[in-house]
Order: sequence, then structure tokens, then C-alpha cells
Amino acid sequence: VTIMFTDIVGFTNMCHECQPLEVMAFLNDLYSRFDGLVDIYKVYKVETIGDCYMVAGGLVAHDDDGYKSVISGKEDALHAVRMPHNGEPVRLRVGLHSGPVTSGVVGDRMPRFCLFGDTVNVASRMESTCRPGHIHVSAATQ
Repeated sequence: VTIMFTDIVGFTNMCHECQPLEVMAFLNDLYSRFDGLVDIYKVYKVETIGDCYMVAGGLVAHDDDGYKSVISGKEDALHAVRMPHNGEPVRLRVGLHSGPVTSGVVGDRMPRFCLFGDTVNVASRMESTCRPGHIHVSAATQ
């Protein structure tokens, strides 16, 4: 399984400068664009926590080609998103790591499908140590 974490550079500062409804509208716009890419790239959206968006590849069936590497004839939908407090393009930190995970539905109230294990922890660290605007990929994923 390959885990990907994303984080929005400058999110905390933006939250201090924007009204809560503006932050929610921004996140909804950005995450809706991410959600639109989930089916294209055949990954599973695990969860969002604040400005963190987590997906996993290898948990769902792939098409005959195994994946699609580009969206033909269209601009990447993510490049159109701007930070609401300054109009700058959204910059992300992205971390990817591949390896085994344990998964399952947990909880009685609002049960959720969750992923656990060192692979998840390493992917999270790859994101948190990534330079802004870059993608940090582990050797296991390359």
C-alpha cells in the first residue's frame, strides 16, 4: 500500500487572517478538487484532519492500465486554488511511503475505516519534513 499525506503551507497563518466561513469554503473547494482526483488515480480517501488530506493507493482495484498518469486536455484542478487571505497559489507539502498496513473498521459511534502501522507513520513524517511546495517520496515508494 502507498500512503500519501498532504499539508497546506501557511494554513495556520491563513486561519488567523480569515473568517471561519472563509476557511471552510477554501477547504471545501480544495478538498472537493482532491476528491475529484481520487477516482482518476484509483486511490482511497482515508480521511481529512484540519489541513491534512490522506489517501491510500493499493487498497482498491485498478483499471486495465493500473493507473492514469495525466488528465488529458485539462489543467490540473489544484493549480486553480488560491489562498483566500493573500491570493497566492496553494502550496502543499506532500509525503509518500509504501509498505504494509493494518486496516479495518473501528469504533461503535461513527465507525470509520482506519489504517495503522509504521507505513502510515513514515508517510506522515515524510510530509512533515518535506520542503514547502515539494513532494517527499521514500525509497520504498520510488
